[in-house]
Amino acid sequence: MAALLALISSMVWGVADFVGGLASRRSTPLQTLVLTTPAGLVLIVPAAILLGGDPAGTALPGIGAALFGATGILLLYAALTLGPMGVVSPIAAVIGAAIPVVVGLVRGDRPGAAAYVGMALAVVAIVTVGLEPQSPTDDERHRRVSSRALLLAIGAGVGIGGFMAVISWAPDGSGLWSVVWARGTSTVLIGVLGAVAASRSARSYLPQDPPVRIQAMAAGVMDVAANAVYVLALQIGLLSVVSVLGSLYPAATVLLARLVLTERLRPMQKVGMVTAIVAAALLALG
Repeated sequence: MAALLALISSMVWGVADFVGGLASRRSTPLQTLVLTTPAGLVLIVPAAILLGGDPAGTALPGIGAALFGATGILLLYAALTLGPMGVVSPIAAVIGAAIPVVVGLVRGDRPGAAAYVGMALAVVAIVTVGLEPQSPTDDERHRRVSSRALLLAIGAGVGIGGFMAVISWAPDGSGLWSVVWARGTSTVLIGVLGAVAASRSARSYLPQDPPVRIQAMAAGVMDVAANAVYVLALQIGLLSVVSVLGSLYPAATVLLARLVLTERLRPMQKVGMVTAIVAAALLALG
């Protein structure tokens, strides 16, 4: 069950990143997140109340995870505005997967042999899925990965990996209260940053285009839903395994980029998709 929940979270994360990346391309990453974060908060609070659980001990993991997560998602959206989604997202995912795996193993996770093989294959899958498309993408500006986009993707990976690791410290049986703390803290942080940025520039606080606002809010709802499912998976599974499965989210981003933005898949990217499926199966068995 933990493996299934982790896979569901990865797919929802992938869709959320795609939609949020599109919104950021038509506004700015910060304008997008000013709507994304509170939209997720509106969803997660009633969900946490309905699910129940003991909120004791969830504040510090939630707030700590928010510091990493807010930074990671802001850098990821910035990277997605500069380079091909099929490349930027996997770079962040590889780094984001490595951090919680190391933390989990240090804490005493001892997955089976099949899981270790699955971890190695997952890294291969994420890398091959992210091979740069040979043909043009949706527009000229997003055909190549610039050094700035690469650095932003690396920073995003550190933030995402930190979120995945820190939020795992929430006690078992605490339900979704750590996600409530995380999303609430992120909403405040992003809201303040957005206000400061708007006051110092000619840009508005929120995206001006209504469809972009809808995309931003939809991304927020999906992102917090993925966070919630990931946390539930952590409460019954190993951090080192759940985090790797959760980091397969670029597969969904790449597929959507292929369908919507015409970012064509190279043969090795297709191999990466198959490898991801095999890795997920091994991780589940392990």
